[in-house]
Amino acid sequence: MEKLSLSLPEDLNRRVFIKGLGFVSVGLLLGTLGGCEELIEAIKNRPVRRRLRTGSAEVDADIATYRQAVTLMKGLPAGDTRSWNNQAQIHGTVAGGFNFCQHGTPHFFDWHRAYLFYFEKICQKVTGNAKFGLPYWNWNQNPDIHPAFLDTTSPLFLARNHTSMAGIGAVSTAELDPIFGDTNFFTFAQQIEGTPHNTVHSYTGGTMGTGGSALDPIFWAHHCMVDYCWAKWNIDLHNNNTNDSTWINTVNSHFVDADGNPATETAGITTLMPLLSYQYESSAIGSSPAAAAIKTKREFQELEKRIRAGANIRFEIKQRIRLADKEAISIARPLSKEARLSPDDFGAIINSDATKDRIFVSIEFAQLPPTSDFFVRVFVNFPTANSNTPNDDPHYAGSFAFFGTEQPSPAESEHKHQPRFLVNITNTLQKLKKNQELKDGSPISVQLVAVPFAGKFEREDTQLILEKIEIITTPVIVNPPSR
Repeated sequence: MEKLSLSLPEDLNRRVFIKGLGFVSVGLLLGTLGGCEELIEAIKNRPVRRRLRTGSAEVDADIATYRQAVTLMKGLPAGDTRSWNNQAQIHGTVAGGFNFCQHGTPHFFDWHRAYLFYFEKICQKVTGNAKFGLPYWNWNQNPDIHPAFLDTTSPLFLARNHTSMAGIGAVSTAELDPIFGDTNFFTFAQQIEGTPHNTVHSYTGGTMGTGGSALDPIFWAHHCMVDYCWAKWNIDLHNNNTNDSTWINTVNSHFVDADGNPATETAGITTLMPLLSYQYESSAIGSSPAAAAIKTKREFQELEKRIRAGANIRFEIKQRIRLADKEAISIARPLSKEARLSPDDFGAIINSDATKDRIFVSIEFAQLPPTSDFFVRVFVNFPTANSNTPNDDPHYAGSFAFFGTEQPSPAESEHKHQPRFLVNITNTLQKLKKNQELKDGSPISVQLVAVPFAGKFEREDTQLILEKIEIITTPVIVNPPSR
């Protein structure tokens, strides 16, 4: 077997060429290097982001470095842009809500990847450990928060409402497998954000449930897991990112580098970061097992070529059926919306070919709620569904959660957090059809059931401003087979 001894691809010397982006300095990813051989070694020996777990000397060492970095960043002067508070404020604040973070947009993945990258570089610089990689919290395989974050004497500690995701459907294999089976970059990202990402934030609670969540050290381990979800989907599962020029040329900003200088990154260059600037220790997510490490130069170059090229992927809607328009609804009562469809529309939905089409419930709200101490379960054709209806009921489709609450946005905030959610109902429709619960001429209904995290709502009078509910059909993206 040919050993992995990287030679630079034709378009990778001191710069990386990405179609649609032009030449981008590798220095943005790897720091200042002396020559090509050093660059090769830096790529080959890039920092490893390991799965948080007990019993691993490597993970213990990473936690020790992270603990040191948090302490040192908290000790930096208030005017230092690398300080703990200043880094957190890029994302948002507890009292003011979100600042520059991208939520509810096509740039949820790439903005947060760049945010993690520059934060990791600061940790490396202040500790003097250039090999440090941020550990990630695999809440699917290890639902408990690592004990190092629960030590009240540690800088990694912060008060939280819950310290384990055990038993929470949003991080379960049953809910994650359909999401990871989605081959469309845009719908995959939207589901990862709305289901596991949002639920972990809100269920963990405390500061983690607010715009200032980056003040909690577990935030960075959580978002490393979100980033790992993207990397696993893209690299291990052979799915392609979009190569849409508008997407790849979008500039993410408001970051600072290891020396405190302003830094920006395009969405396109973030797709290569797991290959050039860090690497993940592979682990299972749901039914997708840990993957073997790349062992040959050819494998690396083919992977780099595929990721750099992306694919012509769009968020295309073939069919759209409106179930509800703007109205105020109460979280204390389940919501049921029904549509009587024409024979053609009905047939197109219940007889759809799962190998060609995916069917989602698309739910949009006008704003975040005043509280987010609950998640929402989605059912199909079950008007009597309530908070006690189990997840294994054949009418159950999935869940989503809100992250953060409606706050007066600071003047410098660049976007309004738009709560949009997608829940894949393809498998649920197939189950109901098999059980003969969907017949020609019968209506299709969708139920939204709010379930409090703590057994009771903090405010039962909480109102949600619903923008619309739709059933949408999107084509399945067929990725070319990997070589």
